[in-house]
Amino acid sequence: MNIDKSHLYASPDAFFDLNGSVNMRLSPLAAMQVCAESAHRGLVIARVEGGIWHAPGFESRLDCIWDGQDPPLDQDQASGNNQEAARFIASQTPAHGVFILTASPLAGSPAGRTGPASCSPAD
Repeated sequence: MNIDKSHLYASPDAFFDLNGSVNMRLSPLAAMQVCAESAHRGLVIARVEGGIWHAPGFESRLDCIWDGQDPPLDQDQASGNNQEAARFIASQTPAHGVFILTASPLAGSPAGRTGPASCSPAD
């Protein structure tokens, strides 16, 4: 089964079953549930992108991006990071009704990352 980008997923199970990182549009509740479960599944939420759902379609909002910690992390660090991600999602709802999560393995991997977690000026 493939991820349907024209579908708003309301189940966290779909995220894990279909490897929804970067590609799956999640409802706010499903996104928060993914955050709650991810560290137990060996994942850290590296980025949250919020937007508006146009049924079908995702309108990304530049004012709704959260960057988490980069792996490698231990499970406790990832759990704290993922709780912050869930709090960010809760704070952005209901203005933003759809979220895309970037999840990376705790041990670290460039796969799934769409860009740097943060930018800093050159020294």
